Amino acid sequence: MWQERKDFFEILKMLTWDRCWNLFLLWFSYFFSIVFKIPKVWSAPFSVSIEPTTKCNLYCAECITGTRRLTRPQGAINPDFFRKIIDEIYKKTFYLNLYLQGEPFLHPHLLEMATFAVKKKMFVCISTNGHFLDDEICLSIVKSGIQKIIISVDGASEENYKKYRRGGDFMKVKKGIKTLSTAKKKFNSKYPELVMQMLVNKYNEREIPIVKQLMVEMGADRLELKSMQIYNDYSFLPASPKYRRYIKDKQGKISIKNKLHNRCFRLWSNEVVTWDQKLIPCCYDKNAEHEIENIQQFPFIELWKSNEFQIFRSSVLKNRKSIEICRNCTV
Repeated sequence: MWQERKDFFEILKMLTWDRCWNLFLLWFSYFFSIVFKIPKVWSAPFSVSIEPTTKCNLYCAECITGTRRLTRPQGAINPDFFRKIIDEIYKKTFYLNLYLQGEPFLHPHLLEMATFAVKKKMFVCISTNGHFLDDEICLSIVKSGIQKIIISVDGASEENYKKYRRGGDFMKVKKGIKTLSTAKKKFNSKYPELVMQMLVNKYNEREIPIVKQLMVEMGADRLELKSMQIYNDYSFLPASPKYRRYIKDKQGKISIKNKLHNRCFRLWSNEVVTWDQKLIPCCYDKNAEHEIENIQQFPFIELWKSNEFQIFRSSVLKNRKSIEICRNCTV
């Protein structure tokens, strides 16, 4: 809990008058929209997710990229396009998730792009499977000033780790975490916050205490336990209801266990840009089925407030359950 508060205070340092005023307008327009069931957007998003690449070195069991069910083409974002987007939005948008599908560190210019955003006083977070954290990369990560890096460690043993992270190397990931922790100490740097993330499933749930111990031994800052998103193989569901994203009714039908209220803060607060310059409403729209427009053709903020996007927001306010990508969401 204390570490999460520290995150909050770090983000506060990113705020300027323009960003604060934008946040006020964001919240006001969101609540107005909920009350009157009419989508109003009077602000820019405070957060953006930009996809470096759809390429990945692993074949994770329920990942749409790993199972090769991603219908979008493979590729990597053009660094010039990335800088163009950041230049357009940084005065009001200050939180950057530099990942979506694929493994970010397969992009040859990932750290250059991250450093560009950091210099714009943006909070930058990268999520990785941890297979590319060698000495040189780890030193570059620390020097870049990236504030947060999430590393997937889905188990405490090679056997259970590979149940989900197919094609992965558990020992390599552990070594990478230690290397990054050592690099932070070498430069006496608090950045990046080193978060180990565990997708809890039936194979690794008994290893949670061991993973917590590993977190300390490897020098990570905290452990984040997440429920697993499942598309096909529900045998991965853990025994503990605490970590189950889904429930089964009397007829045996499986569905998301949280109530899908007719609202979604993400549609007012966070925008998603794919590597091939598409604007999509949400990170759950992995195949860009609800593409708003190609962002190369219009300014970012114009598309954010476009009629097409407003129609999507309106459909969420009226009947969120009717939207396929929403039915797997925990928000």
